[in-house]
Amino acid sequence: MESNEINERLRESEERYQHLVHMLPDGLIIFCEGYIVFANRTLLSIFGVSRLDEIIGHPMNEFVHPEFLELFPVNINYLIRDANPSKFINYKLLRLNQEPFEVELRAVEVMFEGKQAVQLIIRDISNRIRMEASLHEKDFLYKSLMENVVAGVFVGQKNNIVYANPYLADMFGYSEKELLMISLIDLMSEDEVNRIQNEVMQSMANGNIQFPLKFKGKKKDGTPIYVEGNSSLIMLDGLPSLLGTVQDVTFKREKEKLLRDSAKLYQKMIKFVPEPIVISDEGIIVYANKLALQLIGLDEESQVINRSLFEFIHPSQHSATLETVHNIMSSDDATPFQERIIVRSEGQFMDVEISSIRINNYMGKDVMLSVIRDLTDRKRSEEVLIRSEKLSAIGQLAAGVAHEIRNPLTALKGFTQLLSARYPEQPQYFDIMANEIDRITLIVNEFMTLAKPHFTQFNYEPLEPILQSVLSILETQAILLNVELKVCFDHTRPMIFCNADQLRQVFLNLIKNALEAMPQGGEVVLTVATTDDGKVQIRIKDGGIGIPEELIKKIGEPFVTTKEKGTGLGIMISTRIIEAHKGTLRISSVINEGTVVEIILPVQEQEESKS
Repeated sequence: MESNEINERLRESEERYQHLVHMLPDGLIIFCEGYIVFANRTLLSIFGVSRLDEIIGHPMNEFVHPEFLELFPVNINYLIRDANPSKFINYKLLRLNQEPFEVELRAVEVMFEGKQAVQLIIRDISNRIRMEASLHEKDFLYKSLMENVVAGVFVGQKNNIVYANPYLADMFGYSEKELLMISLIDLMSEDEVNRIQNEVMQSMANGNIQFPLKFKGKKKDGTPIYVEGNSSLIMLDGLPSLLGTVQDVTFKREKEKLLRDSAKLYQKMIKFVPEPIVISDEGIIVYANKLALQLIGLDEESQVINRSLFEFIHPSQHSATLETVHNIMSSDDATPFQERIIVRSEGQFMDVEISSIRINNYMGKDVMLSVIRDLTDRKRSEEVLIRSEKLSAIGQLAAGVAHEIRNPLTALKGFTQLLSARYPEQPQYFDIMANEIDRITLIVNEFMTLAKPHFTQFNYEPLEPILQSVLSILETQAILLNVELKVCFDHTRPMIFCNADQLRQVFLNLIKNALEAMPQGGEVVLTVATTDDGKVQIRIKDGGIGIPEELIKKIGEPFVTTKEKGTGLGIMISTRIIEAHKGTLRISSVINEGTVVEIILPVQEQEESKS
């Protein structure tokens, strides 16, 4: 083999070994006579240099930590005694920027260019040392946490406790050592142990590893203790174990019981308060007493619980009600009574007034208590009072107006008749004038009726003849209008204490109105019946076009009428007469179906007054 080929192979072999040396995961350095003569690339990164010329030719001592510099030659001689570099020492070196770092150092004696040299194998163990220190710190931290956490921590295995922190031991009145020597049966009943074991097995079967803990235990002195917490399934020494944290909730349980007892007391008190009461939580009804259920037309509490408060408030008042709720929950003061319209279960509207206040700690929550009052009777009384005042004022006015108008009317009527006789060629004008004067006279007469005293002579009279006399008067008009008059009397044939003439006027007005409401013909039904509470009910029902809802509320006021030439005084006078008889007059109507007038007059009360 020629020398050139041999040299080429030696060169290739040297390059191969150099490549391997540079690829070593550990740093490799050779120093001779105290100076660095070789270093691989891994060492460059360890020492924090980028080029070989930053380290080659520099004294080795520049990279030895001052604390280890004096013993460096001794330590190297110790390492190179063995040709196999298996021994190592932990050392501290310096990077190029003088940053100290921990290394694991091995050394072996070598020949470099014919001279004795030392080869060092350097492994940077700074990260490992830091990790070990961190693990030690974490171990200490975790232990400290377990020992000082404000919760009972345990590890259970095969019905025994294999770890318990001081808090758990103190919770049950044992020392830590005592707690590790007893069985779970000593801490809770056997039934509780079996229940928890079954829950653990069930959780494992479902693939769960975490579940809540809740049980009743017993302390060392036998005192009961209620415990709640969380637990996890873990493996410890190859066996399934239960790791858990628990808290003593005995005081909490007692407080909850006290709150429940308090809430029951509240409910009992509220249940028997003689006013409708509703309790709501953030707009959701959580309680309603019996009177509140009756007010909104429901029978069972379950029909209203968990429903929104706003379902029972008229939509037009939702915004105002919501603002009131917000104000109540931010104040300790009760609201003044505010008028509201509630929607009953059958869809009817009802006028009420509501006052609300915040109640603290009702079943552990802050809620709103509302007291509701039905305004139906009060509003009806107010309407009666207003109507009575109007009638009184109109009566006083009518007396004066009627007196002042009657004399001029008499003169006008007389001169109209005189002119009619003098100018017979144009009778139509005089007829119109005479008719209008008669109409004014009729209005004046109705005014005078209002102005008369309410209480005239009353007698004990049968009702049926009074009605029959009115029907006989109107029978001809009914035939002309093609209206059939039907009359139904019950068997009682009631007697009432009354002024017969005034009642005739009432029935005449009302039945005449019913006939005139059906110009195309039809049927008017008059029924008379005695009620169970000793009163007589007279109903007059027609099949006319009906009265609009907005007009129904005003019927009975002066000049409110559905007739083209009506005055509206007939219903006012009739109402006044019926009220003078201690009765009531009500009108209801449905468009295109007809109108019903209902009169209620007392019977028993008047019998007593006669006796």
